[in-house]
Amino acid sequence: MLTGRARLVAAAAILIPAVVYLGMDSERHPVRLKQAPNPAYQQSDYYIVNGRIRDFAPNGALQQQLSSTQLEHQPALQQILVTNPEMLIYNAQQPTRKVSSLRGIISDNDDKVVLEGGVLFQDSPDPAEANTLRTESLVLLPQENIAKTDKPVTISSPSGTTSSVGMTIDTDSGILNLLSDVNGVYNVN
Repeated sequence: MLTGRARLVAAAAILIPAVVYLGMDSERHPVRLKQAPNPAYQQSDYYIVNGRIRDFAPNGALQQQLSSTQLEHQPALQQILVTNPEMLIYNAQQPTRKVSSLRGIISDNDDKVVLEGGVLFQDSPDPAEANTLRTESLVLLPQENIAKTDKPVTISSPSGTTSSVGMTIDTDSGILNLLSDVNGVYNVN
């Protein structure tokens, strides 16, 4: 009889040629093709870390300013992904408005801005005096001067709180339309 070590050597002598033969058999293993990149995940052509972008009117007046911890341009999708965006919107007839969120998408032609995650819209940079709007998603249409959402919204001011599901705001006139399930509390001073 063979000892334990001798049995191990005999088994290896029998199995190793069989395993090598099966591993070299190309008929049993299909040739692996290299996958082409998915066009939906195109690489970005530039990143900006801790960036600030300013837009000016034709007369030279500052219209808006965007600050973000990271901006990532995706040319195939014609959009810019922003992380922790904070926008200041300037208008000579109204106080400076402030909009912030956790992330956003800005179209290359600036006709649509989608903000998501902890969206905060203030009609004054001073939090003590500001009317604030909070929601999880907000779409800004700068060329139409419209902000809208279909998500729950909470609007707070020194005089009270109003909640709704969905709303639209004309950012030029300040007219706010609440869409459904409107509830409000007015605080008497």
